[in-house]
Amino acid sequence: MLGSIFERQYVLFRSAFAACIICALALIWSHRFLPISDYPDWVYEGFIVAELIHGESSANYSFKHYPVPYSGTVALLGVLDLILPPEVSGKVMLSLCVILFAISSIYLMSSLQRDADNPLILIPLLFLLNTFFFWGELNYLFGLSIFFLYCGYLFRRIYRAEAIDWLIVGGASIAMFFCHFIPYAIAILVTLTVILIESRIELVRPFIVSFAPSIGLTIWYAVERLSPAQLAPYWTFWTAHQFAGRWIAAFSPFPEFLPWLGIQAPWMKFFAIVNLVVAIVLILVIPVCMLASMKVRAVNAGVLVSALVCGIAVVASGYQFEGMVSPGERFLYPALWIGLCWLIGSEFPGRASAARQGLAMGVTGLIACQIAFMQLNVGSVSNELALLYSKLRSAPTQSDFCATYETYRQNSWDKPHRSGLDVLLTNHASAPRLPYYLYLERKTEAPIFQIGILNYSGDGNNDDLCKSR
Repeated sequence: MLGSIFERQYVLFRSAFAACIICALALIWSHRFLPISDYPDWVYEGFIVAELIHGESSANYSFKHYPVPYSGTVALLGVLDLILPPEVSGKVMLSLCVILFAISSIYLMSSLQRDADNPLILIPLLFLLNTFFFWGELNYLFGLSIFFLYCGYLFRRIYRAEAIDWLIVGGASIAMFFCHFIPYAIAILVTLTVILIESRIELVRPFIVSFAPSIGLTIWYAVERLSPAQLAPYWTFWTAHQFAGRWIAAFSPFPEFLPWLGIQAPWMKFFAIVNLVVAIVLILVIPVCMLASMKVRAVNAGVLVSALVCGIAVVASGYQFEGMVSPGERFLYPALWIGLCWLIGSEFPGRASAARQGLAMGVTGLIACQIAFMQLNVGSVSNELALLYSKLRSAPTQSDFCATYETYRQNSWDKPHRSGLDVLLTNHASAPRLPYYLYLERKTEAPIFQIGILNYSGDGNNDDLCKSR
């Protein structure tokens, strides 16, 4: 009897994994204009990188002469653009992002216990198309995926008493550095925590040696960024409103896309409440880990403490540091994923428990609802973006272009001082960067983000593109 239940659950989990990947890829490849905030800018920057490689770019663009985090996505897009059209390269990049996030999450979750029918392993599938994805933070997601792979490898080697290939560790550290600095920093934090808690002091020296190249890159980057006129580092702590907003955003399976899909759309009030419930349940994972560790003999203590340390870092890192908005928010997924990994390794919930079956049904139901929500609503918003693109493309004059663009841009943001259920919906403003598709099509110069490998010395403001045209 139990064997047949476990077999059915195993098939269910495999099916859910395949369905999530296939539906996400179908969404990516079915629509030209996806409601991903910064994605058009990254596609355009990839085109510029390819032009620079060919020596055909405007003189206003150039490569930075030092190593830079947040550059992996644009660099890879530029390489893909050497053989593919830029928009196809962008679709390939989004597909890799989703697939790598799914595989790396499962790899980490199963690193302590090969419990393929534990419903906790399904939770990451709810966040393949997460808030960071729709914000266009692809560098962070690639860095996070490499971090999950790194942790899964580290936990397997330490807790199964197997040899660590330090070349793999060093390569992962460099890859994380070039994707995003936060996952790279968390990798150092988690590694040192596990080594200390598990009393594996003999691993400190090879760890330092393997991370030495990426540490050197970090020092080089920091020195290049220093300025004689620079003041002390700017840091601000959370307000209660900021923390609640970022916490709900990270764990919301159902977003909004203004100005087309907001709280007044059908079923959105219901989805707003579901977002709150999911966020509350997931933030309780770390406390559940702590309670479970008190009731049973502590195992894999380094993993448990790593989850707790990442949870503390969510709060301690604050809301803003040196221009980076919400660094603490980027510790949420590592804290939750490592906590879930520890629970699965501790066989929680129990194999024959009603909680396990109920959790499996609940998470699977949420995944099914999210798939339907994304296919219907993201598809609809993508069609609206296509109509807006047609309007911008056919505008007879620059003033007509700006009149249309500004109307949508101004209506793409949340209204200040929201007080209803709409505070539980995370908005992803996709209209403000839509003109980059036009600049790409016409091969015209445009202002860009300058946090990656590219410099731009021309005129313009990439936060309001009409100011630069």
